[in-house]
Amino acid sequence: MMPANDRRWEMLENVGAYAAGELAGEEAREVERLMFERPDYRRLAESYTRMLVMLDTLSNEPVEAPVEAVGYAVRRAHVSAFMRNAETFIGALSRSYLDAFVYYLGLRQESYVGGL
Repeated sequence: MMPANDRRWEMLENVGAYAAGELAGEEAREVERLMFERPDYRRLAESYTRMLVMLDTLSNEPVEAPVEAVGYAVRRAHVSAFMRNAETFIGALSRSYLDAFVYYLGLRQESYVGGL
């Protein structure tokens, strides 16, 4: 005998398959009988049917992003990449100048190698 939780999952799968039109014959009649006896299974089948109709409708609709939105996203990506590179460059340049200044003041006894 199957545990109760496994039976529930099996019923969910069967009701979903019935709503999708994937069951035939005896399996379909069994699910129909259960939906007639149990209002919660009937509501579940109605929910599955609405979901399948909605997914079918959405899959037939072409999705087009507005040109302005695409342009804005591309500009943001370019600005973000530029700012990251500028931050890296300015950080490295600042460290090099700071190293040279410390060497110039004689605060470090090592020889200056130009920030390498």
